[in-house]
Amino acid sequence: MNKLTTQHNYISALTPLRGIAALWVVIFHIDVSIYYRDLGALVSRDATGILSKGYLWVDFFFLLSGFIICHVYGQKLIENWNFKTIKSFLWSRFSRLYPLHFFTLVILIIGVWITPKYFPNVIDGSWVTYFSPQALPIQFSMINAMNLYHFLSWNMPSWSIGAEWWTYTIAVFIIPLLYRKNTRIILLSSILAIIALGSLVYLHPNQNLDITWDYGFLRCLFEFIIGINIYQFYQKELGKAILKLDFIIPLLFVLIILTFHYQLPDLINIPIFILLILAAAYNQRKVRAILERPVFRFLGDISYSMYLVHGIWFFVFWFIFPHWKQAENINTLSIPQRLIYTLLFLSLTILSSAFTYYFIEIKARKKLRRMY
Repeated sequence: MNKLTTQHNYISALTPLRGIAALWVVIFHIDVSIYYRDLGALVSRDATGILSKGYLWVDFFFLLSGFIICHVYGQKLIENWNFKTIKSFLWSRFSRLYPLHFFTLVILIIGVWITPKYFPNVIDGSWVTYFSPQALPIQFSMINAMNLYHFLSWNMPSWSIGAEWWTYTIAVFIIPLLYRKNTRIILLSSILAIIALGSLVYLHPNQNLDITWDYGFLRCLFEFIIGINIYQFYQKELGKAILKLDFIIPLLFVLIILTFHYQLPDLINIPIFILLILAAAYNQRKVRAILERPVFRFLGDISYSMYLVHGIWFFVFWFIFPHWKQAENINTLSIPQRLIYTLLFLSLTILSSAFTYYFIEIKARKKLRRMY
């Protein structure tokens, strides 16, 4: 058995950042579920994009993924680039991604089978679009970010999981090519990836980075490449003297909030996210101590579960609350009702995510890796 050994030097501050990013995406979808069901909005979209731009944290995930994969597996893929190493790498990533993806799909299939029998009143026109049987093979094979089914379907956030998986399959060729610590290669590949990402935005109908089922795979791939190069910047300690300072990470969060609030072009956030990853990786002071507190570590640990499991709760709220609104003859949710709605959604997501993290993610991953 040839297990892919990994580098040790765990960069602890990055896990809590992943938790914060996942939580922001959850709140973004809470706002979507209220806004597009004519229940009001958590905050006015005309006044601020602080929530409506929350989809950009997925770009942070893609950049971070390239960074982390290069940190953990990069050297091994270069030193021992052969069938066994590639197989070990891909099996490791498959056992990380697929069990929870499969579990959430099965839960939704059961729900879609039961609901029409016992709760037919909650079903509307969007049901057929979201839960088309034609989309299931695409979901199970994780090719749900390649423009094969023209809508988000079943567990909607899972498009990015498919994008990540197929990016990993290409990464076994990309990493040996790019991970050379050659400044020219780093700069050239970064420039080309940014140009490609900009072209993707320009050609997209919405001209933003909210690219999901329609070539979200390319969005992931280009940002993953940038993430590989971020890691090489990290190894060269570029900007460390400044980025390691405690005020940098709060400053970058302020910049992110401002770009979201003023709804500036999405691509502006890419360099900010790059700096945030580097700053978190470099920082050894108070900010890291704060990020390593149990609550942030916990959110980081369950971030993947939060990301996928909240897709199930999204549909629960999406179909039930409009029915409740009609039954109670309510036009929009009041501020206290929106607060209760948000807290209920978040609580159910976090509690169920803790369960799936410990009993689905960890257990299935261990079992699958023992099979290799």
